[in-house]
Amino acid sequence: MRSLRHRLTLMSLLVIAVSVLGTGIFVALLLKSSYLDSLTDRLGKEGRLLVDTLNWEEALDEPALFQQQADKFSRSLDARVTLINRNGDVLGDSSKPPQELGNLKHHAEVARALRAESKGKYNSVTADGKLYVFIPVVKGDGDTARVLGAVRLALELETIDRSLSQIWVSLTGGLLLSFIFAAFMSSRIAYRITRPIEEITQVAVDIARNKLHRRVPVKQRDEIGRLATAINRMAAGLRYQLETIRKNERRLTGVIETMESGLLMVDSEEKVTLANKAIHRFFNMKSPQLLNKPLPERAIFHDLHLLVKKCLDSGERVRDEIHLYFPEERIMEANLTPIYGEKGGMGVVAVLHDITAIRRLEKMRTEFVANVSHELKTPVTSLRGFAETLLDGAAEDPEMREEFLKIIQTESLRLERLISDLLDLSRIESRKMRLDLEEVNVGELIRRTGKTVEEQMRKRDLSFRVEVEEEFRVRVDKDRFSQILINLLSNAMAYTPAGGHVRLRAGKKEDHWWVQVEDTGIGIPEEDLPRIFERFYRVDKARSRESGGTGLGLAIVKHLVEAHEGKIHVESRVGKGTAITLSFPL
Repeated sequence: MRSLRHRLTLMSLLVIAVSVLGTGIFVALLLKSSYLDSLTDRLGKEGRLLVDTLNWEEALDEPALFQQQADKFSRSLDARVTLINRNGDVLGDSSKPPQELGNLKHHAEVARALRAESKGKYNSVTADGKLYVFIPVVKGDGDTARVLGAVRLALELETIDRSLSQIWVSLTGGLLLSFIFAAFMSSRIAYRITRPIEEITQVAVDIARNKLHRRVPVKQRDEIGRLATAINRMAAGLRYQLETIRKNERRLTGVIETMESGLLMVDSEEKVTLANKAIHRFFNMKSPQLLNKPLPERAIFHDLHLLVKKCLDSGERVRDEIHLYFPEERIMEANLTPIYGEKGGMGVVAVLHDITAIRRLEKMRTEFVANVSHELKTPVTSLRGFAETLLDGAAEDPEMREEFLKIIQTESLRLERLISDLLDLSRIESRKMRLDLEEVNVGELIRRTGKTVEEQMRKRDLSFRVEVEEEFRVRVDKDRFSQILINLLSNAMAYTPAGGHVRLRAGKKEDHWWVQVEDTGIGIPEEDLPRIFERFYRVDKARSRESGGTGLGLAIVKHLVEAHEGKIHVESRVGKGTAITLSFPL
């Protein structure tokens, strides 16, 4: 395909060539016509001079003079001279004898010249490759004028052609030079016209390739300049709009990808067209496994597929819960909304909320209420039973009264401890408890706490030892930290048989410090380890009740350790003992 510059140049050259050729032909014909007119006029004037010079009446008496005059004037005028009388007879001719020419009256131009009615008039004609000029010889003026004869001057056209050929050469050279110059100028003009268009085209192609920074240089304020300005404005506007679209798309993508809820879009053919990271996490699948794939291909989507089909069939919003068991057990709240405008018909947008934690909390709350009710019911029932027994007459027996009052006191203390632990746990979990942090010596804190339980350890026939590797200072809440240690030591005493050992240790490493409570008790089964910090959870319920525990000690320990930005690690073997290690950052 030829370029615009090529076509414009060829068109210009064609127009110039036709114009130059037409001008050349016109000028040549004009020159030839002008030259013939000029030559005819010259011959006519020379012929009149010849007529005025020639004494026609005297020459009639001597016919030989006509031939002499014809030869003489032919040499002077460089033309053929023919003298004709009024009857058309040739009296003299510079080229042929008069006898060969005979009478010329039958020639129209000769007859026309012999009919002339005034002096000075002449007529001309070209024939047989010659230019003929006929001048009448008239004597007298006005009514007395009479024609004596005619003079014919003839000139070969070859002479004219030789003169014109030189003009043709000069004219052709001039026209050729003009054509070359015009072709060069047209090429330059075509370049100047098409170059900005090529630049605009290239910029438009670059813009189509997302090179929106490209601009057309505006050099002039003509139509092409205005077009370039319009292209630049369009590119700037397109760049701004594209940046806005990309910014909004990044924002939308960021919102969709960072949503904790799963977002799934399905078209009318039940193929997935959009899925965020939460969906991939919920169903343990990667993007290529989901996008453009129909939902029913995997069994994990069975419940969701039923809801999608229901939404597509009804064209209304659907809300329900689905239960996932792989890759982990989850309870999902699904909200499905039909959307129109999808290719081929109606699609569905599904938003999945993970409500597993909510359901777990609801279950824990239910269990907590049940456990609290059970824990409160036992001492309250005991108090009521013994009080009724005393009221029924047992108070009269001193021994029975004393025994029942001791039991009532024990149950009251247990109830008090339970209520106190519940209040502490409630304050800790609600974040309303403030830690009074201060710098303390770990060794002193450990040893002081150990002394509070030494007497109880001896009563239970347990060996108790406190070990501190080195003395160092940390920032903790003394009272709350003592509560942590007492709860752990109480658990160790409760689950360690007589004759066992309990050890309280503390030390420091490069980036943290630690406290460990180790015992040689009954241990904790491996399946129970993840749940020992739950409220009211007991590994050995009978032993726990005998010890007077509330089942909230380890739950309080967990929350207090987390409040101090610490971590808990438990190691236990059934029948061998348990070691609970607390680590805190320095």
